[in-house]
Amino acid sequence: MQPAHTFRRLVILGNTGFIGGHLENYFRRTHPGLEIIGQSLEQVDLTQYEDAKRLAKNFDLETAVIMCSAIKRQFSDNAETFLQNVHMCVNLCRVLENAPVQRLVFFSSAAVYGEDIHNTEITEETLIQPRSYYGLAKYTSERLFTKIFEQKPQSSLLILRPPLIYGPGDQGKTYGPAGFLKAAINKELITLWGDGSELREFMFVEDVVKLIDQLMLKKHSGVVNVASGQSYTFRQVLDIVAKAVGTELKVSFKERSKNKVDNAFNNGNLSKIIGDFKFTSLTEGIRKTLLAETTLTEKTI
Repeated sequence: MQPAHTFRRLVILGNTGFIGGHLENYFRRTHPGLEIIGQSLEQVDLTQYEDAKRLAKNFDLETAVIMCSAIKRQFSDNAETFLQNVHMCVNLCRVLENAPVQRLVFFSSAAVYGEDIHNTEITEETLIQPRSYYGLAKYTSERLFTKIFEQKPQSSLLILRPPLIYGPGDQGKTYGPAGFLKAAINKELITLWGDGSELREFMFVEDVVKLIDQLMLKKHSGVVNVASGQSYTFRQVLDIVAKAVGTELKVSFKERSKNKVDNAFNNGNLSKIIGDFKFTSLTEGIRKTLLAETTLTEKTI
């Protein structure tokens, strides 16, 4: 059992999504004395203020909130999804103005640094230059929450900027470990852009939820890049997936539509806050994801 938090209630917004589901399962398992309330689109549509304000009945200074709700860029990345993502945060800010909480954890994204900007030493001080509607929405939301919490000295704000997160239960067809693995399991064609030599970091979802727990226990506030500091090329990801499934992958190579850029993180800030943390290697993370996916498939047959 983990040490007790200072809050007695945890509200997870987006608890039926990939990351939110893992968070809810983890906190229920490790903090049995904590009241946990999960809210998904079925219960509360955060784009509608009349819906969002119903959250106030569960908000007080003994409550922490984790905001996972968002429209992911793989579903759509345009002005409309930008507005919807920002509206969610605007409405949550309106609720928090009159019903403050002890702590808010906001899932932002490393997309605020620019997905197609070459940088192999990304830190929390790296220049913000989002190049997608998703990244723009995340940074706009960061500033909105920061503005609200500047006026709430009794409350604290933790902003997380993770790279791509993968693991069991990820239903999105992302360009990375989860998407490649799902295609390999289904014997589908995998499209690789260019030669696949660009570097990216991928965080295993179980590591992310454990790190959030530790950051909340340490009462840390501010911006944190949730990254291990270990990047891989997409070719390396394919090789690891091929070894995990034990078959040759069907891969189609396509010419790059953009310039090749590498992304890697310096996770010195996170290490300073957390101390020693054993990150899950990509090989082990893919193995665990494959095991979970095959177990789920067997149960549904």
